[in-house]
Amino acid sequence: MPAATPLPPEKPPAATPVKIKPTAPKRYVVKKGDTLWDIAEHFLHSPWNWPEIWYDNPHIKNPHWIYPGDVLTLYYVNGKPRISITGGPRVSGLPTVILKPSVEYQALPRTEHPIPIQTITPFLVHPRVVPVELFDKAPHIVAAADRRILYSSDNRVYVRGLPADAKQSWYSVYRPGPPLKDPKNGDIIGHEVVYLGDIHIIHRGKIATGVLEHTREEVSAGDRLLPLARKHYDYTFMPRAPKTQIHAQIIALFNSISMVGQYQVVVIDSGTRDGLERGDVLAIDQHGRTINDPYATRQESRQVTLPNEHIGLVMVFRTFKRISYALVMSATKPITVGNLAHNP
Repeated sequence: MPAATPLPPEKPPAATPVKIKPTAPKRYVVKKGDTLWDIAEHFLHSPWNWPEIWYDNPHIKNPHWIYPGDVLTLYYVNGKPRISITGGPRVSGLPTVILKPSVEYQALPRTEHPIPIQTITPFLVHPRVVPVELFDKAPHIVAAADRRILYSSDNRVYVRGLPADAKQSWYSVYRPGPPLKDPKNGDIIGHEVVYLGDIHIIHRGKIATGVLEHTREEVSAGDRLLPLARKHYDYTFMPRAPKTQIHAQIIALFNSISMVGQYQVVVIDSGTRDGLERGDVLAIDQHGRTINDPYATRQESRQVTLPNEHIGLVMVFRTFKRISYALVMSATKPITVGNLAHNP
């Protein structure tokens, strides 16, 4: 058998030219509630081009963060547009108000996040879709100490599959839901899961012992354990176009049966192995309809498929190996399972 010939390396996607809107302001003052996406849309036709025009202010702490009161100015250097912070409390200095008999300092307001952060926080703390390679190997509950069938907070249960050398003593408990399949080949690439509560492991061994805590629903044998997420998440997202060519599909929706819209969450069938990163923006297309053309000539087929239609944009905010979570940033039509996701 002849040796396999490696495929040529995939060409990086062509950079989208930066286009400033004719209505773009020369000066913009950041307001409370602004998101980076909103601000980028004031200046750009394509908000994901923001990193290409943002100019860091080296004299400002956390120059990538934007605060209410910051004055953003649009200017040009060698014909290329730039935006930077040119005014506001961080540039001019915060006013000091002298009171008797003490001095009061006014603190900086909280940073405004690039996206509506309250929408994605639950998906960062407790996953709703878990990669198959992680979930299938997860430890599982086998029984309760008192032989009951359903368990809740303070019940002692037995766990199988927990590594003997595992140092972590707290885990979250999830119930497996429908499997998610790769639409290209039918392989199972993930599981929808339901968060049930937490468990504290008190005795280790081939069959470990744990105590359930903070249960939201009743737990039963077969429910799986995943490490408890107790870490600080970086909520700074810089929208940008992917560095690699992405050809993906939406494979699941959250909090909806059949369709979602702006600021709702979807799952796509591409992840880190495809080059996706947090902040990557993808265009969403609806498949073109196949219709019957009664006016077709004898040489033409009566069945004709219309072009795909662009219906929205999503931004990736959490990645796994083969799947990613993405937030719908804009939508002109309802977004459904099966819609295409690709470079904008």
